Amino acid sequence: MKPLGVTPKLTFLFALVFTVMLGGLYIATYYLLANELETNLNQELLDRAAGLKGYIDFENDLPVLTFDSSDAEESLFVTTATRYFQIYDLATGTLVHQSQELGLMGLQFSPEEILQISGGPTLMDILTDQGPLRFYNDHVMSPSGKMYMLQVGMSQQSKQVALDRFVRLTVWLIPFGLVVAGTSGWFMARRALKPVQNIARAAKLIELSHLSQRIPLLGSGDEFDQLALTFNETFARLEHAVGEMKQFTGSIAHELRTPLTALRGEAEIALLHGESPEDFRRVLSSQLEEFQKLTRLIDQLLMLARAEAGEFHLERVPVLLVPLLKYIVETLTLLSDEKGVVLKLESDPGIVVRGDKEWLERALLNLLDNAIKYTQAGGRVTVRTSKEQPGVRIEVEDTGAGIPPEALPHIFERFYRADPARDKAVEGVGLGLSLVKWIVEEHGGSIEAASKTGEGALFTIVLPQD
Repeated sequence: MKPLGVTPKLTFLFALVFTVMLGGLYIATYYLLANELETNLNQELLDRAAGLKGYIDFENDLPVLTFDSSDAEESLFVTTATRYFQIYDLATGTLVHQSQELGLMGLQFSPEEILQISGGPTLMDILTDQGPLRFYNDHVMSPSGKMYMLQVGMSQQSKQVALDRFVRLTVWLIPFGLVVAGTSGWFMARRALKPVQNIARAAKLIELSHLSQRIPLLGSGDEFDQLALTFNETFARLEHAVGEMKQFTGSIAHELRTPLTALRGEAEIALLHGESPEDFRRVLSSQLEEFQKLTRLIDQLLMLARAEAGEFHLERVPVLLVPLLKYIVETLTLLSDEKGVVLKLESDPGIVVRGDKEWLERALLNLLDNAIKYTQAGGRVTVRTSKEQPGVRIEVEDTGAGIPPEALPHIFERFYRADPARDKAVEGVGLGLSLVKWIVEEHGGSIEAASKTGEGALFTIVLPQD
């Protein structure tokens, strides 16, 4: 079963919310209307009873209605108010006066019922053949002090008719409102989701070969623009990653092609021109060197790939920097002496950093080895350390040929070698500085390079203090 799309879901949700709101509004309106009609009915009864009391006189201690029949307004009020009207003697419970309408209906209370009614609520409902009636019970007293009960009634049919009309109207309006709500919700959902559909269509057009394309922004600055901007940022990162991958593929192909070409050439020469075991031994010895270069290249590639994939766990322990640098300098002294380069350490004692000793050793060893390789005989490589805010500063300075300005921004990239400024005879595949940068950044530090052609290079590492 195919799941519902966002548009039907939003339409259903909109219709559901509208139904709940409409239902709540209907219930609230119904009760407000019923309460208002009830209040008006009660008030009308009170007004009629109070008005009729003004037209009651007593003859022979019996209540009678007296009014000016020539006064149309007065006559209309009395006639209307006395449609459901009767007076009882409270002492005997006998009926003294009753309107014709109640007489025809045969509505009359017994003396016992009159005693109960006179002591009960002033408002009472009675169900008759003509529908429910509501009576208001009041008392009038004759000049001699005799008490009578006055009952003034009204039909509740008008209230019920108004409520029934409201219900019938609602029964027609609610389905119509639901249809309008559903239709409006459908169009609103489609209109609201149209930018998302546009973003999806634009994203489908961006292929791997055209990652420079971007999703156009609406310029409204709303959530859809933020979504498009997020997609564009993702495509930019993807474009950068694919570019690096292409560069990586091209670089590794180039680096592998050189030793493989040498191996093939030497093997062909040996097969065509080899005449003695010494010739083959010399070729095999040369090929072993090329195999060693390939092995180092593959090891460095695997190490860098695993490092960037997060497969290496770096410890975070206090590391004494001076003993570590002394050990590295002693390790590289033989290499520097063979090349005629002076290797010098200038360090403040007691400097401690927090990190992984083995990885820090690998980074500093690569950096110093790199400096020695690119420094000519008679030159100097100096290592300096110092404390500063907010961390520890490590400088590796050489007096080699330097790095041209156009190469400086790229020296930490994979396979990059500044051949115009550096000695091409120096072995290496351009992965050492990439690994150094990764190690430094994993320790929460930073590394920078500064150089002028012919004046050497200066690499500066800043690491957090322990």
